[in-house]
Amino acid sequence: MEALLRIDGRLVRELSPKFVALAQRAVHRREDAEDLVQEMWISALTSADHFEGRSSPRTWLHAILRRRIADNFRRMRPVLPYDEELHPQDDDGAERVESRQLAELALSMLSELGEMERQVLELCALDDVDRDQACEQLGITRGHLRVVLHRARKKLLDLAA
Repeated sequence: MEALLRIDGRLVRELSPKFVALAQRAVHRREDAEDLVQEMWISALTSADHFEGRSSPRTWLHAILRRRIADNFRRMRPVLPYDEELHPQDDDGAERVESRQLAELALSMLSELGEMERQVLELCALDDVDRDQACEQLGITRGHLRVVLHRARKKLLDLAA
């Protein structure tokens, strides 16, 4: 908690480029990524008293940034009116069956991947962990991570075709 309360220019200069790169992978435009990181710092400053110290300040800031990115996507998502005639209510739960089938298909496709491919895909694509952190967790080089991630994505695309 003490470390976070001392947010100074040095900490911002040290961590901002990493957070901008992370946000840019999600939103693609650097300007939008910089705005999201700025929102993250503002949120961190205004809610620093809620930080309980159960994680590192960097992990806490990462979680704030992920919420800012999710909020950004929610703001951008078009809101379409629900038309009862176009989407009649199914009493037989057809939507639930379709959702369950899609989930089973996704799980079966993931089970076709090797253990390393599945771990890399989960960390980098689903959990949006920084690639350097993923390399450290898996004990591999950044180049190896890039190759494994590429192969995992290619396998999934081949399975989907």
